[in-house]
Amino acid sequence: MDGETDDLPARQDNQVVVLGAGLAGLGFARAWPGTLVFEAKPHPGGRAWSIDIEGVFFDQGTHISHSRNDSFNDMIRQAAGKVVETEKAQVSNFWKGSWLPYPVQNHLHALPLEDRVQALADLIQARINHSDVEPPDYGAWCRGQYGEFLADRFYRVFTEKYWRAPMENLATDWLAGRLLPPDLTTVIRGALSEASEEQAHFSRFRYPERGGYFGFFESLYPKLGVQHNETAVELDLAKKEILFDSGRRQDYDILASSIPLPDLVEAVKDAPTSVREAAARLSWTKLLCVNLLIERKSLSDLHWFYTYDPDQHTARAYLPRNLSPGMVAEGITALQAEVFRRNDEPWDPESLAEEMIDQMASLLRFSAKRDLRVASPVVVRYAYVVSDHARAAAVAHILAWLRERDVFCMGLYGKWKYVWSDYAYLSGVETAAEVRERLCRT
Repeated sequence: MDGETDDLPARQDNQVVVLGAGLAGLGFARAWPGTLVFEAKPHPGGRAWSIDIEGVFFDQGTHISHSRNDSFNDMIRQAAGKVVETEKAQVSNFWKGSWLPYPVQNHLHALPLEDRVQALADLIQARINHSDVEPPDYGAWCRGQYGEFLADRFYRVFTEKYWRAPMENLATDWLAGRLLPPDLTTVIRGALSEASEEQAHFSRFRYPERGGYFGFFESLYPKLGVQHNETAVELDLAKKEILFDSGRRQDYDILASSIPLPDLVEAVKDAPTSVREAAARLSWTKLLCVNLLIERKSLSDLHWFYTYDPDQHTARAYLPRNLSPGMVAEGITALQAEVFRRNDEPWDPESLAEEMIDQMASLLRFSAKRDLRVASPVVVRYAYVVSDHARAAAVAHILAWLRERDVFCMGLYGKWKYVWSDYAYLSGVETAAEVRERLCRT
């Protein structure tokens, strides 16, 4: 599955160049030995890169592997060496000063009685009225699955924190495998009494013992010869030549790109108006990760949690020690809090980080002045692709135009599709196969 093959066209006969050394670039390069890989950053990994702060590795947002692809899992286990296998994720929701088990619809007993009754009644009515007709948007999908109470009190609030958009602005093409339709028996049982969680999609997962999430992939990169600190600033499709910010020029026969689609289109020399306008319609979130080392022992046994209160900046937070117990020294709690903003929203990350620290201190009951050892905010320019109603048509137009000019896009940002790590890696492998087929035909 990892795509290491010997029967592909030789590089010297067909110059194949890869832009981006994230997981899609990794998959492509392992499937096409000898390809040239260029990366804008000083390190590989893309969003899978982990940051070392005093020996504690923080990811760029909460990352775990819950892939069900056996070949992919075998590859990352072997690459990581030692892996922590978790059979039951500990996840919770913070709402109005209380902790609610995740997902909320399966644990309605934790709600006040009147809210519990209304939530259960609305959900049952939604299931009675359920139709097989495809809902027009994510808001309609949530109301049809969970009922008005849960859709408005929980899913709408969180959507506007995480996706920075009203639910009605989002399509439904990103939902598969992420949000599960409710099981009515489970919902009723959870409304009557405390019950163990058996339905959550992320219940079982794996994580490297060392190196953060990037520990799954770090050992796979050295053989690739990635050229770092090379940002593509101009792409001449007619000449098939790339100009990098270093001044280097690189020709190619086939280009495989995993860099963000808006950046790629911006670099294309003489791109037509229709392509530029399509790129301008793409939307995404940016991310502020506030990484904390707190001189307090085990502030929580949760792996990660969500906050539903609108006045809490943090949408999600995770605790690295609970993913990999040996990674954090005794007596220290490592915590990362995440806040999202839309790509075009103004923000002040420094002030936002200070407010988030105070909020997390109150929520987890530590002193920001006395207990905080390290606070390290990190900005991620591209967090997640927003699957709004404009995305699919705009992306299809851009990708088709590029493909006609021997530019193949791949991965989360190249295909501009909200996907997980295994898909990102495999899209690189699959793109190498597509390039091979193109070269064989020509």
